[in-house]
This record gives sequence, structure tokens and C-alpha cells, in this order.
Amino acid sequence: MKRFTLVGFGLLASSIAAAVKQAKFPAIIRAVSSAATLKRARELELANEFFEYNAVEEWSKDSDLILLCGPILHILKTMEALKNVSWAKGADASRQVLVSDIGSTKVEICKAGSKLPSPFRFVGSHPMAGSEKRTCEHNDPAIFENAYWFVCPPEGMPESTYEPLLSLVKFLGATAVVFPPEHHDATMAWVSHMPQMLSSTLAGNLPERLLSHNYQHYAGRAFRDMTRIAASGWGMWHDIAVTNRNETVRALEEVRAGLDRTIQAMNALKVVDGSAPSLPAAGDVSRPAVDDKAAVDKPVDDNSAALEKIFKAGNDGRASLFAPGRNAASAFFEITVQLKDKPGALLSVLEPLAQEGINVRDVELMKVRENVAGTLLLAFKTEDEAARALKLLKYLDYEVKER
Repeated sequence: MKRFTLVGFGLLASSIAAAVKQAKFPAIIRAVSSAATLKRARELELANEFFEYNAVEEWSKDSDLILLCGPILHILKTMEALKNVSWAKGADASRQVLVSDIGSTKVEICKAGSKLPSPFRFVGSHPMAGSEKRTCEHNDPAIFENAYWFVCPPEGMPESTYEPLLSLVKFLGATAVVFPPEHHDATMAWVSHMPQMLSSTLAGNLPERLLSHNYQHYAGRAFRDMTRIAASGWGMWHDIAVTNRNETVRALEEVRAGLDRTIQAMNALKVVDGSAPSLPAAGDVSRPAVDDKAAVDKPVDDNSAALEKIFKAGNDGRASLFAPGRNAASAFFEITVQLKDKPGALLSVLEPLAQEGINVRDVELMKVRENVAGTLLLAFKTEDEAARALKLLKYLDYEVKER
């Protein structure tokens, strides 16, 4: 694969380009985007050749791999343009140009891709990576590290045809998952698209009784975490909604049925009024003697069994996300560090690791309270790196634990 063409040079496309450049891979990278984006890509030296979108005849010719990286509807529009390039009609019969995409839905894109004429061969794909950032300014060569990357070839296509895409996925540090497009969209509807709709609905329906007093500012971490993605932009989600409407609606209806069961379980609870069970008075021979502790500890039948079952099913569902060997992120080795509430606390942990050449792959500040120590989560690619970090930080008198 001598020439990669990245159409829509935003965060993910520029991150691919940055990774290829960083590794000094012997390939020519073509950036296709708007004039303003191309100007910045030139300044950052992220590509070798630069084309605006409408120069489809030029940027498609001589390409070995074309990766469509724009919004879904733009991907579909670009494929329509590829159908009509004049050079393809006279191309050598042995010539093949692999075309793929990074769209968040697959069924409609793969249908359109199947109609591309020779020499184009289309296989859909979708990397589960990204950020709230959108532009090439924020390119990150490691953004695909340990991410799932779905690859959706048409039925009957030999793996040798899309092997260059699999090689690129592996080179970028992602884990390829070959998946039928229908399975992809049904799965994403549940684990990505429906949660976005729920988060937006939850944040968008704060009741007036809270808003009128500004009580929403007292929201704890649970509500803030559940509504974090409600800040997502409408542009991208419009395209996802209109190309995966049916599966997302089905997922929402399944959740609604679960919410109905939770409401029923809540309504069935016996409300506790705060009064303790009475004990026989001293010397009262009209009531049988009981052990005081046993009477107090005896569980009250408050009709909570149905709600308890829902909670335990939630525990199991959450745990299943992190089953050993099943989740790509499980390849990380993690430790936690107790921080001190003082300026430079983060630097005092990370700087010694950097000086020892220990590469931290992910960082999360888990708990923060003013004047109270926070908990820093550090992730490492290898068990050896995690062990070295743990030993070093303990030597520096930090409270460190394996996670």
C-alpha cells in the first residue's frame, strides 16, 4: 500500500496520518478536506499531498487505500462521487483500490459501498475511538491504542482483499473485529446510540422545580457521569440517528420496558416510617420472651425482593463488560495512587515515572475532594511497567495498590 488517501481530515484521519509519519512508514499520505483544514495540515506536516473535496478525479486516482473519514451522510455523498470518476472506466482489469470508512453506522454505508464499480472494492469499518476534539490540531498517534475496530466486509469477500486494512488496524494498535454490518448496528444501538439518547433525554428533562431554584448545581458524580455525553454535538448524531433509527428505537423500547419493571418494583416497596419494632416491656409476662438483638436484627419484609433482583442483574451486567480476555482495555495493567491535596501533586507522581522511562498509557483522576487526598488511576501496557511503577512510587512513600 503505497498511497493512503484520507477523506475528511479531522481528528481520526489526522491521527492515522500522524501515526504513519511518526513510524516513518514508507507511504504517501493524501489529505482531502476543506481549504482551511488543508492549510493547517500543511503547517503540521501531516500529509504529503493535499486536495479539496471536489477534486475527486485527482485524489482517487493512483490511491491504494481510500479511507472515508467524514460524517456519515458525507461518506455516502462521497461514494456517489466515486461512482462517476472517469479514470475508473479505463482502469486495468487487475487494478484494485480498497475503499473503507470510519462511520459510526454500517448497514447503509455498506449497501452504498457494494454499488461501487471496479476497480473499487469496499469494506466497511468503524474504530471505537475518538474524543470531544474534532480537528487535525488535536491529532493523537496513540488514539487507537487498544480500541476495537470493526471491519465489515461484504459476504464472500476473501480476507486477502481487505488484508491491507487489517494490517493498518494492527499497526495503529487497535484490535480488529470482523462483524456483519447488521450485527454492528444492532450492537452499537445498545452500547452507544441508545445511551446517547438516554443521556440527552436525562439532561434535557431537568424538572422546573429544580431549575427554578438552581438546585441542579447540587448534582453528584452519578448524575454528572450519566449526562456527560449529553454535551455531544448534534451534527454527528443527526447522521447516526437517521441511518440507525430502527435499531436505536428498539433499544430505547427495551430500556423503557426495564424502567417500567423498576418503577413497578419501587411502587411495590413498603415505605418504612422510621419507627423501630417494639420489644416487650420488662416483666411483661403476657408476651413470650425474645432475644432483644434477634428482634432488632430480624429483616423486615418490605417487598424489596424484585428491586434487589434488578440491582443484582445490574451488578452482573456491569461486571460482564470487563470479563477477562473479552475486553480490549483489559490488556492494560492498572494501579491506583493516593494523591496529596497540594499544588504539583500530579506532576510529583508522573515526573519520576517519565524519568525512569515508564510509559503511562492512560490517566484518570477518580476522586477529588478539597483538602482530602484524591485517587489517581494509572494504566500501563505491560505487567512489568506496572510493577516497576508500583515499586518506584512506594519507594517515594506513596500509598499504591494494584487494581
